[in-house]
Amino acid sequence: MIEHEGIIHNINGNQFTICITQNSACSDCHAKGACMAADTKEKMVDVLDSSGQFKLNDRVLLIGKTSIGYKAVLWAFVIPIIIMVGAIFAATSVWHVGELQAALAALITLVPYYAFLYLLRHKMGEKLAFTIKKLN
Repeated sequence: MIEHEGIIHNINGNQFTICITQNSACSDCHAKGACMAADTKEKMVDVLDSSGQFKLNDRVLLIGKTSIGYKAVLWAFVIPIIIMVGAIFAATSVWHVGELQAALAALITLVPYYAFLYLLRHKMGEKLAFTIKKLN
């Protein structure tokens, strides 16, 4: 399970914007004040909930299945790398272009891929959704 504590920052109908603080792995270290590697960022996550039990500034637990993370990594990183490697292979082996042109072709192939993901963002948002649970 993926779990993050957060605070409800905004409510718009059934859509809640949850503010979570994301800490780096070393943020709990005793020497983080003297270290530049310690990093803390605030992230905003939108969640749909129609239970009516939440209000502004409530502390909540953001919950997601581990498979959500795996799917996100697949769509955001694994598939684009496969597309790029395939484009480089096709450009150098099939079309016999130089390395610079092959690299440029690989980058250009990502434009329609990410445009496709952008068009499907609402459908993917339904499948990669988090739920919230009230904290005491």
